[in-house]
Amino acid sequence: MHVNPFLATVIGDLVKRAVRISDVAAAAGVSNTTVSHALNGKGRLPEATRERVRAVARKLGYQPSVLARGLAGGRTGMLAVTVSFVEDEPLAVADFDYFLQVMNGASAEALKRGLSLMLLPTDSRRDPFVQLPLDGAIVMDPVPGDEIVDILDKRGIPVVTTGRRPDGPPDACWVDNDHVAGTRIMVDHLVDRGSTRIALLTAPVLSTYTQDALGAFEARCDERGVESIVEHLPGEALSESGAYAAASRLLESPKPPDGIYATLDRVALGALLAAEAKGISVPQQLRIAGCTDSTASRAARPSLTALSLNPERIGQEAIGLLVELIEDGTPEDGQRIVPYSMIPRGSTAEVG
Repeated sequence: MHVNPFLATVIGDLVKRAVRISDVAAAAGVSNTTVSHALNGKGRLPEATRERVRAVARKLGYQPSVLARGLAGGRTGMLAVTVSFVEDEPLAVADFDYFLQVMNGASAEALKRGLSLMLLPTDSRRDPFVQLPLDGAIVMDPVPGDEIVDILDKRGIPVVTTGRRPDGPPDACWVDNDHVAGTRIMVDHLVDRGSTRIALLTAPVLSTYTQDALGAFEARCDERGVESIVEHLPGEALSESGAYAAASRLLESPKPPDGIYATLDRVALGALLAAEAKGISVPQQLRIAGCTDSTASRAARPSLTALSLNPERIGQEAIGLLVELIEDGTPEDGQRIVPYSMIPRGSTAEVG
């Protein structure tokens, strides 16, 4: 391939510093304005000129300033992601492997699109949501009357949620899994492995995720002819220690469960620890499964059967949907379902 000698010299000089729009203009033999119009799809330029400028920009490795581009279009290029409250208890993203994986997928997708994504902590302060010049936001696991979503809506900031909004409008944009189907599959798995009395350890019934899981659990247990037990853990007890205490009570009851399904990986881990402390063999006497997969689930002994909800894919889809919402208004496919998969492991292994 023939390379223009002047362009090769320019590239060599620019490896020592960041490439500016004026460098692209000089190399392409056009004005700064022409470069801007060519890269942003504006102005009345011949298509050949537009393509030539873009080719030069690619060869130089030019990266438009997100801030400058945003300001030119009345945007900042700044997106935010946060997680909602459970019974007024703020959830720390770092404490939940699922949220970290969603964040990982979202941040990678935002970076690929030249956007900045910040994690806003969920605490008693609402200033960041009121004051920051955001182009859009992702709210994970929204609850009824979600205060954060309400603030963003009132500011006119586009919002995408991971998990459906319990009281959101019909055209609200969200990315989610089919938690009804996933829960039914898990109940079937536990029953097929021999469980006849299954306990569901779950968060308070606030998010649509919890609502879907609870309804599907009770219905499927009834359809399969097995007994169901539901144990709601308050927001402050959504931890290994909280699950340990709840599972201990169940396992000490006159009619203890022989199967446990937990809607969070850390809750499943707490149940596993409770069984071990009481000398109950897993999976011989008790089968345990969790709805979300994690490193801890894989490392547990025995390793925990889990649903993989593809959280990184959820994060990627949420950013893509949010960008469409910002640029085009309400997208035609503003409600997206991400597939899941069940991963059977030692905690529900066949015995005998």
